[in-house]
Amino acid sequence: MELAFVLSALRRRLWLVAAFAVLGILPAVLSDPPTTNEYVSEAKLSVVQPTVGNVTYLSGDPDRYVVGQLGVLESASLVNDVALKVGMSITDVREAVKVEHEPGTDIVDITARAGDAETARVLAQTYVETYTDDLDTERSDSDELTRLGNDIATLRTTLSGLNSAIEEAMSPYVEASQRAVNARSLPSPEQIVPAQVTERDVAKSELNQLIQQRNDLISSSRLRVNTRIIQDATLPSDPVPPSGRFLFAGGLFAGAMMGIVAALAWARFSNKVLDADTASEIIAAPVVSELPHYRSLARQPLAAFQSLPRSAVPVIDQLCVRAEAKARINEPLTVAVVGTQRNAGATTLALAMAERFAGAGSSVVLVDADVRDPRITALFNAGQDGGVPAVVLNDGALIDQRGRSVFTRTMDPEVSVLGLGSNRGAASLRRDTVASVLEAARRKAQIVVVDGGPALDLASTLQLTAMADAIVLAVPLSRQKSDALSDLSRQLDSVRQKLLPVITSPSRRPAKGDVLGADGSIGTMGPPSTSTGGWPKNEPIDLGKNPTPPGQPETSVIGGSPSSAGNGATRTSSTSPAPPTGPV
Repeated sequence: MELAFVLSALRRRLWLVAAFAVLGILPAVLSDPPTTNEYVSEAKLSVVQPTVGNVTYLSGDPDRYVVGQLGVLESASLVNDVALKVGMSITDVREAVKVEHEPGTDIVDITARAGDAETARVLAQTYVETYTDDLDTERSDSDELTRLGNDIATLRTTLSGLNSAIEEAMSPYVEASQRAVNARSLPSPEQIVPAQVTERDVAKSELNQLIQQRNDLISSSRLRVNTRIIQDATLPSDPVPPSGRFLFAGGLFAGAMMGIVAALAWARFSNKVLDADTASEIIAAPVVSELPHYRSLARQPLAAFQSLPRSAVPVIDQLCVRAEAKARINEPLTVAVVGTQRNAGATTLALAMAERFAGAGSSVVLVDADVRDPRITALFNAGQDGGVPAVVLNDGALIDQRGRSVFTRTMDPEVSVLGLGSNRGAASLRRDTVASVLEAARRKAQIVVVDGGPALDLASTLQLTAMADAIVLAVPLSRQKSDALSDLSRQLDSVRQKLLPVITSPSRRPAKGDVLGADGSIGTMGPPSTSTGGWPKNEPIDLGKNPTPPGQPETSVIGGSPSSAGNGATRTSSTSPAPPTGPV
């Protein structure tokens, strides 16, 4: 997994990481951690296998012996003994004392927590001493050793007396045997004093048993000396902070880590395009720029034409330069602005590019070729007679049958609009009529900017991309599916060298055919009707006449005398009806 992918996934779904982090700290928030400081005392034990000299008494894994002793340290009997000694309840001792083994060593740590330092020290020290006292049985075995020693001495005295009695009983027979000329065999003690012999044998057997018991007891006592206290309980000087903050920090970290894993898994298996690099890879064309989300453009689409946000100007200027770089010498430039899907922001880009081209001194025709959602036609009231239907009906003529211009004037005298007419051009703008419409627009202006809507929505739009010099492709990254973008890339393979992809951030998906009015209400795209008048009629114009300079007064499409507006455009006076606006 590449670092760029990880960073993009986290940036795209940072909210998911934040949500998991909040869930992680919930246990700390909902729990009732101690609010007072605690003192912690620590003692250490060395738990070693029993040995006699240098010989191991118990064979096997040393860690196994330590683990077994951990069970003894945590046993209920030991806890009960400690509780009786320190005067606490068994539950309090079990909660206050913690037994931990240091891996790979024979060291066992005993930590005790209490509200004051001395109580913590006493509790830890009593715990380790109680454990070692149970192991050290030499003190309790000393009485047994004394008893065995006395019994052994008594038996030895008894045996000595029996041996003397037997020897005295046998002495006459020994002396007679020595005086006899012919040596005779001596009788056995069993024949002379059988009772004393039997008593002697019993005493010898009992003596051997007592000696064995004493040796075993001595060896057993020597085995228990290896486990010892290597550090007495410390007296803490400073309290430790409440555990609540550690629970909070741990929950925050664990939640954030789970959120990161979830975000990466989502990005890995999601069908949405992750970032601009992924989009560029699918389209097989470098992304030119990214147009951020602007609330002003979302609320008032004409802001892209009249007062483009200052930070968006370099983005649109770069896009215009890239488009002009694809123009043919001594021929008008045709720019098709299309989206990967409906409401991708193509209309916003078309409006902004048209005004920026005009601000640079070029005459521009803005063509509305989005039959299913003719936003530009509605914004500039180009739904009157003329427009695309008149061009098609009159074989590419720039005036209709009544001598009226097919173009609609705008606030900027350098920009004209070729709308879809009163019937929105649905019956006239087809694949075979695109060429005549573009030819008429090229005869009118130096640059033709066409709002084509979704690239795969109509056959006329695909034909438009084939005939354009540059294709601006609006890609709404936040909701763009990778399979749909891959399909579009295959369809545009023949015009890939013309592509200028732009990442857009549309705010929402408006209903089809709705336009946001100046008062914020949703209405239709029809012209306003007021008692003082509505949209002016598209009066006949002299096509041979040069456009009126920006400084000269000219009646705009929305009536009244224009006043200077940003980006070289003009604004109408406050007495004129405002054009309907809406999300692009």
